[in-house]
Amino acid sequence: MLSFSAALTATVAVPVDVMFVISSTTPTGKQREKVYFLNRNTVQPGQPLLLAKPHKLRSTATTKITPGPYTVAIQVNGRRFPPLCSSRSCKRAAGLRARHDFCPLSNG
Repeated sequence: MLSFSAALTATVAVPVDVMFVISSTTPTGKQREKVYFLNRNTVQPGQPLLLAKPHKLRSTATTKITPGPYTVAIQVNGRRFPPLCSSRSCKRAAGLRARHDFCPLSNG
């Protein structure tokens, strides 16, 4: 199970489309990314937009979960923030800030 949270803040009202990206390595060693939709909203000045998501990692007909490193990145309005494994702040144009908190991953 993968769990993460993010708090988006802005200095002006900003409409946001928030997605999260899970990156991993395939059994053949190639990099793989999967983008998932999370939220569409407007961030108001002084009011953080709190986002949280538990995401179950599971094998499907087209994808097999394999042992190895997985990373998660938040993508806001098409701009991807660096993948993180701990709390950190990132700046974006229009005064938007994202603070991410990620929990350790485990296959389950």
